[in-house]
Amino acid sequence: MGLLKAAREGRLEPWQKVHPPGYRKDEDGQRVPIVVVRYDNYRVDMERRVLHLGYWNVSIPFKGKPRWLTKQGAKLERLIIQYDPVKKRWYARLSVEVTLEGTLGSGLKAGIDLGRERLIAFVTEPLNESGEGVALLYRGGPLKSDYFYFEKKIAEIDRMLSDPKLEEIGRSVLKEERRRLYEKRRRRGDQVFANSAAHLARLCLELDVSAVFIGGLRGLAHDKPGKGNSNMWSYRRLKQRLATTLENHGIAAFEIPEDNTSKVCARHGCEVQRGPRGLVRCALGHAMHADLNAAMNILARGGGKCQRG
Repeated sequence: MGLLKAAREGRLEPWQKVHPPGYRKDEDGQRVPIVVVRYDNYRVDMERRVLHLGYWNVSIPFKGKPRWLTKQGAKLERLIIQYDPVKKRWYARLSVEVTLEGTLGSGLKAGIDLGRERLIAFVTEPLNESGEGVALLYRGGPLKSDYFYFEKKIAEIDRMLSDPKLEEIGRSVLKEERRRLYEKRRRRGDQVFANSAAHLARLCLELDVSAVFIGGLRGLAHDKPGKGNSNMWSYRRLKQRLATTLENHGIAAFEIPEDNTSKVCARHGCEVQRGPRGLVRCALGHAMHADLNAAMNILARGGGKCQRG
């Protein structure tokens, strides 16, 4: 901003050209600087850990361990450098195109249903001739508790901001604190997604699972977080995290429509009735956890084998 002001006032030399970064607006309308660099205008020096930007002829040191740059045949894509006003740091996000060799594999298949009380319901095909597979539930309670905790803190700040007598300095401080709470809630949610996906990928490797089918609703019903009976976090981000982590471990991931998977018995194919505490009951006397039943139906839609009775 200082260089822009100096340029407007004519205090810069003729050869001094000011090229400020672009920006995006956050939820408060504040400008957040962002720099987008085309694939052929930067270079990554892994030995010196420096980004060379051709546009500005500058070298920027970086931290971190770019994972895919060391792969043979890796092709650089767009580079995005963005400022985080909460952490007050610059972050570079580098896209890399790589080609992974290998086939789908002849291992087991698994199905995943996403929910609120149970974040992930995971089932596999039968592991042996007796028809026994593996089923696992990941709790969504901790993530749900975090959501309501931060929602309460943010609501308190919004009530203080609604006071017309609040001074401008105090208003700026409260807005900064609100941004920090939003960012912290998002980071904690992303960490839960990352931990769950990593554990699930390791389990799939142990069970020799080669393909996973993830249930997804058609449209935008699961894309935006909300309150009440709707979603409290973005299931789109969760699906992306699961798919990326599984594929990084050599496990194929596919999205399967989950329409009506909770209404049909995965074993008998008949309509089920919702029972107490998350159970479903079919007309043939079979009872099962509702989310696992949906995951089995998703697995069957993807071409997997489910136990039938």
